[in-house]
Amino acid sequence: MNIIITESQHQTFLLETISTYLRRRMSMDVMKEEMDIIIEYHMLPCEFENAGEFVAEACDMMTYGYLEDIDVSAKDRDSFYYHMVDLFGNYLANHYNKKCGKKLRTESVRKIIITESQFEQIIPNSVRRRLSEISDVLYEMLNNTDIGEEAQEYPENDYVDYVIEILLPEVIYDIDWSDVAEYEEIFKKLVGDKIRQFWKEQNQDSLNESENDNNERMFEVMDDIVQMAYGGFNITDEDSYLRIYRKDDLVLDKNIIAQKNSWGKMFLSEDIVNELTKYFSIESREKSESLVSEYFKDRYGIIIKTFALNW
Repeated sequence: MNIIITESQHQTFLLETISTYLRRRMSMDVMKEEMDIIIEYHMLPCEFENAGEFVAEACDMMTYGYLEDIDVSAKDRDSFYYHMVDLFGNYLANHYNKKCGKKLRTESVRKIIITESQFEQIIPNSVRRRLSEISDVLYEMLNNTDIGEEAQEYPENDYVDYVIEILLPEVIYDIDWSDVAEYEEIFKKLVGDKIRQFWKEQNQDSLNESENDNNERMFEVMDDIVQMAYGGFNITDEDSYLRIYRKDDLVLDKNIIAQKNSWGKMFLSEDIVNELTKYFSIESREKSESLVSEYFKDRYGIIIKTFALNW
């Protein structure tokens, strides 16, 4: 996903969202001195992979230091951060490139391209400063409260929504509730996978049971296919080879439909994998072979490691 914040969009955003109170505090000379102190004494530019990361961190530190003791909304904090990027972005990028020997890109620093790997850059500052706290509170919530025990009472996606609804106000105290939907989506990106993993661990027994039930239903269908397509199987095991014939065929080499060697490789003269799975929606040949292997193990006690068409 690429999101490009253009010059005009950025200016409009600033004018509409930065409060008059904050704008009065913005003395360019003072903020320039503050920024120089940050980059000279609190940062090592060349430890950052690129200028964009350096700019983001410097502006975040500036925002935190400037507004640390001021009671402002999360939205104003984010607006201040973006204003820092607007004011100091090119200055910081030049500083980074001069220090670290990188060529300055021709496009404006304010054209911030955000990929999945740079997701942190679009997380509101009110969230970014609490990432460690969010992780700790979530762990405590899942492992030491009734919320964790309730994982078995919800479907997976509903449980993720349920936990995030409780977690959000626990860690974001100054949330603007008009933005709650946006915050919920951000939290799903941040901790959704952790919650899903916890849900799966708590529901592993029922998931296994459900998978086993599903396999048994498919095996029953495959039983019917074996009867209809082959009249059943006649299986022999001699000379280190296990051979499969149609039930009523003579035990002759020309009638072999499949044979397995001692290494577990099943050679097919007919594509019984496709035949046994033709009524199922299976996305790949590999998964079809895996299902047929499980079927032969369950129904005939035959261990198949791989398949090969023709021999």
